[in-house]
Amino acid sequence: MKPCDAWQRQQRDHLFFTWSRQAGQRGFEIADAEGARFRVPDKGWIWDLESQVYNVGVGHKHPHVRQRMIEQIERLPACAPNVLLPIRAELAQKLAQHTGLQRSFLTTGGSEAVENAIKIARLVTRRRKVVTRRRSYHGATLAVLAISGDARGEPFARAEDPRCTFDDPYPVREATGNRPSDWLENLQRRIEIEGPETIAAILLEGFTGTNGMQIPPIDFWRGARELCDLHGILLIDDEIFSGFGRTGTWFAREHWDVRADMMVVGKAITSGCAPLAGVVVSQSIAEHFDDETLWCGLTHYAHPVSCAAAMGSIEVLERDDLVQNSRTVGDHLRERLGELQRDPLVGPHITDVRGLGLMITLEFDRNSRALAEILWHRNVYAPTRGRCLYICPPLCLSQTEADTIADLIADASHEFIRS
Repeated sequence: MKPCDAWQRQQRDHLFFTWSRQAGQRGFEIADAEGARFRVPDKGWIWDLESQVYNVGVGHKHPHVRQRMIEQIERLPACAPNVLLPIRAELAQKLAQHTGLQRSFLTTGGSEAVENAIKIARLVTRRRKVVTRRRSYHGATLAVLAISGDARGEPFARAEDPRCTFDDPYPVREATGNRPSDWLENLQRRIEIEGPETIAAILLEGFTGTNGMQIPPIDFWRGARELCDLHGILLIDDEIFSGFGRTGTWFAREHWDVRADMMVVGKAITSGCAPLAGVVVSQSIAEHFDDETLWCGLTHYAHPVSCAAAMGSIEVLERDDLVQNSRTVGDHLRERLGELQRDPLVGPHITDVRGLGLMITLEFDRNSRALAEILWHRNVYAPTRGRCLYICPPLCLSQTEADTIADLIADASHEFIRS
């Protein structure tokens, strides 16, 4: 065994790999990272189309985010949840500014954030049920897996209450003059079946992540808001994946101009530099807990170094106008990928190119895992699930870099179809 292999063997022996059987898992080493790429020893620089876990928003190793964290570590690296700190106040105000909501509860990860959003919804409404889309994913804790439609919850389904999901077929049947879209119609039906008086919240991803990145029908978000208002149900917008510029707006729900009662945020809030997520709630929900106990708490609540990373990331998004860059470069990249649909060899095997901003999927008529392997040999790291290849690079990607990536994907797609 080479000396450099010893620590790799230690990790494989003593640390789990996530979401997988452990036998045969190898992983790969990342030695450095910058901008939209990371470097693998003996391979070189790799285009990161997953942004690690879809969370490196402003780019790898951004100096401003790092400096913000260093300053907080030197000032005060740890403290109890309810201590007053300037960095906590600064971030809370910034979240209120960008979300249009009032008050935040800050957690260490997205699953915790969703779970606490559910708790808050149940405390406020005194109802239990949470309705979600069938093609949804909201996190990995037992409570959160139990409410979403994602297959990763199936091993635990027998121990949980039946899910309150509604069908969201794709392609979408849009609304007509006398009939809502199939998504909205199915949501209405699910509310009627469950009984609106039993439903605490409707929980929706701002824009769906790894369950397909389907574009919702035009009437869906506004119709969901109207149903919530009619029945006293809270609307929770899950922006963990799609938030902080990923879709070309600060939050994906802005594409449909709809108000939420709560918003769940995470991932790119710190650009992946520290664990942080949270729930941001409306003024009326915030005021509910003026005289009622908020039965929520965490040891590392609003961790100061994580808050500093979040402030650094948000400041870079603002200063470098990366939200607009996501929209502009994303539109260009999607147009370049759309050219593949007109390719005589590849085009007949592409069923769709869709997305918003730099949150894009290329869907084929077959499993796309082999395409990811071909791309890896061309120094491109791209995640897949089923027939979908996901293209979600850091938001600092330039148009020139997007063209390079589009050319590599086109070349790899030809080999993929011929193989």
